[in-house]
Amino acid sequence: MLKGIAACLLVVGSLTGVAHGDALPSPLATKGNQIVGPDGKPVRLVSVGMWPGSVDPDKMQQIADAGFNTVRIDWSNRATNRLHQLDRLIAAAGAAGLKVILDDHSNEGGAPGPWKPCYAQQQNGLWYDRGGASNNTDGCSEGSVTDAKFVHDWETVARRYVHNSTVIGYDLWNEPLGYPGMSTWEPGDRNPDHNIRWMYERIGNAILQIDSTKLIICEGPLNMKSSTADPNSPAPWGDLSVAGKYPVRLSNEGKLVYSVHDYPANIGGYRPDSGPLKVAQMNKAWGYLVRDNIAPVWVGEAGSNMNSPEDARWAETLISYANGEMGKLGGPSFGPGQQGIGVSWWFAGYQPGGKPEGIFTPTGQIEPRQHSIYSQFRPRIMSNDGGKKP
Repeated sequence: MLKGIAACLLVVGSLTGVAHGDALPSPLATKGNQIVGPDGKPVRLVSVGMWPGSVDPDKMQQIADAGFNTVRIDWSNRATNRLHQLDRLIAAAGAAGLKVILDDHSNEGGAPGPWKPCYAQQQNGLWYDRGGASNNTDGCSEGSVTDAKFVHDWETVARRYVHNSTVIGYDLWNEPLGYPGMSTWEPGDRNPDHNIRWMYERIGNAILQIDSTKLIICEGPLNMKSSTADPNSPAPWGDLSVAGKYPVRLSNEGKLVYSVHDYPANIGGYRPDSGPLKVAQMNKAWGYLVRDNIAPVWVGEAGSNMNSPEDARWAETLISYANGEMGKLGGPSFGPGQQGIGVSWWFAGYQPGGKPEGIFTPTGQIEPRQHSIYSQFRPRIMSNDGGKKP
């Protein structure tokens, strides 16, 4: 359950050198609802998101000291000619003992000009913005990425980091949308211009052919109105409601991780953002995959400035759900030797007025209210016999 924020402020006030990231082994794989290391023991991804420019590489040690073991780094298809920017962040992460997950965040994210909403979430709802079912835009401006280029770009990234053990996984596409005319989740190669499950399968297998060591992370399409399995049950976190029935079929099924995002209503725009009704909806949209030991699900983005009682209630629900404390409400639970659901906090940096503003204060210290929340996603400490230490 949620710990008092005031108590955590005393700890964070002198954070540097006190809390340390739990180093992850590599490569990682999956077994049931768990992500496991090379020795088969479960691990938990405790991550923070960033993009090139959001944080200096010399901040990586401070990020590790805050308790993170992984960073999720955004890139865009337009920026594939600037992958050296990722190289610097990846090298700095590795030097600090952090692992890296790369996330294709948008097609045109590196385009010049003013910021557009498509940089955060592509408004055409697809993974490409030229040809196919697109109208040759990403929903904000002219598109340049065909499905074929999207595949090629991921193959380029996979080849670049094939021997890099710091990079442990690839989040294939950020926040697809599941509204009419956008992304769908369908069996086989049906409806290929919209079927994101088929895209994940095609690209995931193409990557694994180049590099068999990386996790393949697949996000469910966001839909605040309905889900594929139940038109009356929304999936604002990501619709994985039929992923159990129609899974992404990889050449190595032990590399598949599904992903959702979870924000409070003042950021994500959806209510209920806490409590039993939200839990019931999450169970249908994605939680059943973990509860029924089908596959691991990673909360690839979550975050809040933690400025209100509503934020606190949101955090309490997410913490309890991710830590397996909602079993009586039909949520996942975890036995001895298992880890809870991994969570990636958004974001590493400081952006005044942002939603959220980032994990750093204006003076570059760790922001204490946010730390009081994401610190509760730390891995369980296991005893030698595989159980949880008291």
